Amino acid sequence: MSAQQEWHASGADCCSPLGTCCMSWFLPCVVYGRVHHRMHKDSQLQNWSMFNGDCFGYYALTCCGFQWILQMMQRGELRQKYGLKGSGCTDCLCACCCTPCDLAQQDKEAEFRENEKAGLINVQPNKMDNMQYGS
Repeated sequence: MSAQQEWHASGADCCSPLGTCCMSWFLPCVVYGRVHHRMHKDSQLQNWSMFNGDCFGYYALTCCGFQWILQMMQRGELRQKYGLKGSGCTDCLCACCCTPCDLAQQDKEAEFRENEKAGLINVQPNKMDNMQYGS
């Protein structure tokens, strides 16, 4: 088994960016659906809609107080897909006790990892020493 990586996004840094923070608090089903779409359908959110089946499923379970189950399962998928540290126990605790912060962390982590995988992060143009222009 390969070594597990640290999470790039801290769970305690859930207030940044402010838009994700507010969405996680007031429309958590939208953030849940966005993370799910990014992980399973398209990493750059092509054809993503705020109102999708994943969002509605999360909302329906919220009405019964069981949304944490979907969130816990998604956190586990995120950890497995990107080789991140954690366990089922921490997934459950984060989903139950820190719902908005956990959603914000999942959203930022999925975005970072998918962009990293696509080569959109840390891509610097190569510096060419002694570059000469022709006359």
